[in-house]
Amino acid sequence: MYSDPILIVDDDPSVRSVLSSLLSEKGCETLAAGKAEEALARMEGVTLSVAMVDINLPGMNGIRLLEEIKRRSPSTEVIIMTSHASLDTAVEAIRAIRKEAYDYVQKPFQDLDTAWRTVRRALEKRALSRKNRELLKNLEERNRELTAAVKRQNSLVNAGRAMSGIVAISELLDFFIGVVSEELDVERASLMLMDERSGEMWIAASRGLNEEMAREIRLKVGQGIAGWVAREGKPILVKDVETDPRIQRALNSTSAGSFISAPIVLSIPILIREKVLGVINVTNRRSGVSFDEEDLAFLYSLAGQAAVAIERARQFEDLQAAYLSIQDAQKHLVDAERLKAFGQLAAGVAHDFNNLLTGILGQAELLRAKLGDPAQDPAVLRKRTELIETLALQGAAAVRRMQDFTRIRKDAPTEAVDMNVVVRNAVEVTQGKWKDECEAKGVSVTVRRELGEIPLTSGNASELTQVVSNLIFNAVEAMGGGGEITITTWSDGKDIRLSVADNGVGMSPEVQQRVFEPFFTTKESGQGLGMSIVYGIVARHRGRIEVRSVEGKGSTVELGLPVTAPVSGDADHRGKELMHTGPASVLVVDDSDLNRDLFGNYVTSMGHQVHLAASGREGLAIFEREAIDLVITDLSMPGISGWQVAEKVKERNPNIPVLLVSGWAIQQDEPRIRESGVDRVLQKPCSMAKFQKTVQEALGHAGGGGTRPGVAAL
Repeated sequence: MYSDPILIVDDDPSVRSVLSSLLSEKGCETLAAGKAEEALARMEGVTLSVAMVDINLPGMNGIRLLEEIKRRSPSTEVIIMTSHASLDTAVEAIRAIRKEAYDYVQKPFQDLDTAWRTVRRALEKRALSRKNRELLKNLEERNRELTAAVKRQNSLVNAGRAMSGIVAISELLDFFIGVVSEELDVERASLMLMDERSGEMWIAASRGLNEEMAREIRLKVGQGIAGWVAREGKPILVKDVETDPRIQRALNSTSAGSFISAPIVLSIPILIREKVLGVINVTNRRSGVSFDEEDLAFLYSLAGQAAVAIERARQFEDLQAAYLSIQDAQKHLVDAERLKAFGQLAAGVAHDFNNLLTGILGQAELLRAKLGDPAQDPAVLRKRTELIETLALQGAAAVRRMQDFTRIRKDAPTEAVDMNVVVRNAVEVTQGKWKDECEAKGVSVTVRRELGEIPLTSGNASELTQVVSNLIFNAVEAMGGGGEITITTWSDGKDIRLSVADNGVGMSPEVQQRVFEPFFTTKESGQGLGMSIVYGIVARHRGRIEVRSVEGKGSTVELGLPVTAPVSGDADHRGKELMHTGPASVLVVDDSDLNRDLFGNYVTSMGHQVHLAASGREGLAIFEREAIDLVITDLSMPGISGWQVAEKVKERNPNIPVLLVSGWAIQQDEPRIRESGVDRVLQKPCSMAKFQKTVQEALGHAGGGGTRPGVAAL
């Protein structure tokens, strides 16, 4: 049952009736209105969870009603309803979503389940938003508590430094009572501490008393000489035991009689800030000489030291407890901040993924539309397929950057890269942003390329394409009213230079200083990760980046990358035929039907025989009965994992190479790789050329004990 009602606003009574019935069946309370004005009246005093608003309403239209609902109740999710009849209406609905609406549904409803799913997602989003606000509130409260605890810790640490010589409170108290016994030459002496919860005192250290008796004695505050001293906070000095009435009363006390067979003649309260912590008691001297005021002053001095020592020891115990509590609180806070940062990074990667998927989808649709055209130029089709491949590789690179957030990246970019090709790819990949999207808004943005003759650099083409793409995106967003982006490449012999310039709003000096900081953004909905990612990629390529900008005139971002000679063997292998000297028997183990068939086709196209297994258990069964030269296995599979498959294969025949294919970031787990016997690791997604090259290398470096003669020579 959902707590807050759902408002349905439509001038068609049948629509209101259908939706009210549907949502009531799903456990939702509903309110209905035929006009915007009626809907606003129904909102008075009501907290809405979701509002379903027809875009075409008499009087105030749906878009204006959307704005008014969000103004009055920002947490209410609004779903726009529109019909198939008008393209303009559909465009207007999409624009509404870009403003403040959650989603839109089309009428008439072909499938009520679709409408319910949209409402349910809106309810879930609202619930999640509420939960996030609660978590943020709790985090702020925790921060305040932590700040107060840190202040308390500083105070306790300062006190702890002052009592750094304290080892144990029991040893300190025993030392004090020993000093009293020796200096005053008494037969019996005791130091009693107050138990505030029970109102009793107990003996913490003593001389001349039976240890078992000392452990058992408990004295109520106010009873006996020691109890009176503890209650009043005043000392007692008895000069004449026989005539002092206080001694007689103490001896007649049943609670004190068993403890004092020889009467207490000197008792001093242990005070700190007028609070009684305990009492020091002594009996007569062995010499029989009575105590005097000097003895009282001496014992007071010792009592003062005892008070400081006891207080310090207790503060130290409190400090230890507070420190452990703060450690735990700090750990939880750091974990929360790490999760928050990870979520922000994920949001940035999701943004990049949406751009990449838009490009892939668009190119695939264009490619499909042209397949039936007999006059279509094959070169154009090939170019589109290559662009799809480029976008897919950029997506894989985005995943690797996400994995880099939790591990140290050891690989270095080493392939030969032509930055002019990078620019052309980036311009084409971002065309949906700077051309299509801007034209849909009635804004004109042009991209001008001034590409000079430049040498190659050493790097990762996908990452560098991402750099230029992000710079183009930023330039477009800086030119809300349209303009021109100029991308220039040149070389000064030492470095390859690339600049992206726009004539947009520009940046202030303060923004320029912070532009590369993670999570810094001037956009209302931005994550502040784009330029920090750009900076990180350029730094990994041993390059440099700088920004020049004037407010109102535009910005220029300039990169410098080192010139390097092409690395032997690092050229792109796509389209090159891989040579084989003979067929091999290859076992492919993967629980994904798509990947299993794909890898099987890769292996078959190399001229090898392939055996397919959908699980680790099935793969090991095939390995037992067939002569296998190479095992290719996925990592994460139900039942038996890829690690276990590798271990079983190596137990049977250590010379059979094992290639582990996974989408997880396992390259850094070198001890686990060695332990399982895996020969090579290939990360998904990968190109066919890279997959086949790795297979060929694995077969070519197989040990001499393979099941087929001559395979190691491949």
